[in-house]
Amino acid sequence: MTNLVKTIFIGLTICTLFSYGQQKKVKPNIIFLLSDDQRDNTFGAMGHPIVKSPNVDKLINNGVRFSNTYIAEPCCSPSRAAFFTGMHERVNGIGFTSSYSLTEAQWVESYPELLRENGYYTGFIGKFGVEYYTFKGNASEKFDYWRAHDGWSKFFPKELENCKAYSNSKEEIITPIMGESIEQFLEKAPKGKPFCLSVSFSVPHGSQIMSMHPENWDAQICKVPANQNEKLEGHPFYDTLYRNVDVEIPEETATNPYKYIPLHMIDQLKGRATQTYIYDYNVDSCKEHHIRYYQQISGMDKVIGDMMKSLEEKGLADNTVIIFASDHGLLMGEYGMGGKSLLYDLASKIPCFIYDPRLLEGQKGQTITNLVSSLDITSTILDYANIKSPEIMQGKSLIPLIHGEDIGWRDELFLENFFTGRDNPFCEGIRMGDWKYIRMYRGGFWGYNEADINFKNKQPGFEQLFNLKDDPKEMHNLIKQYEGTNLLSELRRKTANYANTMNNTREKYKETHQIALRKQRKNNKKVEK
Repeated sequence: MTNLVKTIFIGLTICTLFSYGQQKKVKPNIIFLLSDDQRDNTFGAMGHPIVKSPNVDKLINNGVRFSNTYIAEPCCSPSRAAFFTGMHERVNGIGFTSSYSLTEAQWVESYPELLRENGYYTGFIGKFGVEYYTFKGNASEKFDYWRAHDGWSKFFPKELENCKAYSNSKEEIITPIMGESIEQFLEKAPKGKPFCLSVSFSVPHGSQIMSMHPENWDAQICKVPANQNEKLEGHPFYDTLYRNVDVEIPEETATNPYKYIPLHMIDQLKGRATQTYIYDYNVDSCKEHHIRYYQQISGMDKVIGDMMKSLEEKGLADNTVIIFASDHGLLMGEYGMGGKSLLYDLASKIPCFIYDPRLLEGQKGQTITNLVSSLDITSTILDYANIKSPEIMQGKSLIPLIHGEDIGWRDELFLENFFTGRDNPFCEGIRMGDWKYIRMYRGGFWGYNEADINFKNKQPGFEQLFNLKDDPKEMHNLIKQYEGTNLLSELRRKTANYANTMNNTREKYKETHQIALRKQRKNNKKVEK
């Protein structure tokens, strides 16, 4: 290396470190955008061949994408509780089918509360998703600005009891209502004070897909195009968009799902194939699902573009960091199935990027392939606000990765899912290098407790092993071929170690944090395991 090259290199390094240091002194505004049921690679800038997303593409191309991001819990409510607390469900105890409610004491260590206590004006818009499991209905008091709902909305939400917050909206469709709410927040945010806005979109969740038209997907399994709804006639996103292009659906759609996960682990007829995701078990309605799904992503892109324009007009764009993620991915006919709550990449990987207008030119447009957890986003939000994460949080800030500081970053990632409704199994596993190992235990009941997820002396009911380099679609389970190998032994051992460590962490957590049991659902008894 010549002296000139050395000088240039040292100069660039000093400039980068100086810029990074200066950014740490200034508290930026933070907007955390969360979509619902959106799987990875479903924006144009991520390589999707059909979806049009010019506004998000611009943010990705001028920001930093994290292309190996996994959701901590691939199911709606527990994934959101994990975002708030920065902890796996195994530690915070909050999930659809767990025995616990999120307590006031736990909320004190959530990212919205920590930012609020440190001088941030906080807001929440859209699907809160955990109020049924906490707070006794007063989640609105936890934010300075609140325009949200719990549970599910509909595509036209104003008629719903839980969506009263939108009753005075000028807009009729859920996503533009979110855009209207963002504008309200930006108008109300006090000048001279940093803000953190969490926007939880309802799309492209199945509840929005189904309620575009017709209202219920009956025995005909909805072969009717949504744009036959006269309310959508002429709409730039929900009428003809994507209806005149070749929308492909998975080859496995409506084929035998038990080829991939056996009946003794999950009975598809107990909710997935007959109720919740019925449209993905039929070729015609699966294609309609894909069209509506892509339309809703493009509709969300429009709202994000309007938000960026408003930030610019208000003089806020240069100091506002945008973080984007989804609550989980989705199966849409793959493996003959629909839905989430499994550890396939399509269900557990999410789109994730950060747009920071303060980045140097050389840092923009990066794609970082390091293994990232959704729990890292919680720590990242706190880091941007110059707030130290509580020790109990399990993520790591992504800011050092953005600035090229990946020393000591993880090279393996623990995965889990404990949603046991619809006959779903307990799942846990690990992503390590090109390999993913998954093991499953019988679920199918509501109200699990710590003993139910302590698998220390239990044999799994089913295992999967995938080589993601050779088999990125995870179609070929190699568990039998690798039985007895050092690789499989190591993956099993590491998974058990992570699980046992988290079980122990949960026990210690219960000693130092207030927890609370919640009322169990009726008519949901434990099954024999």
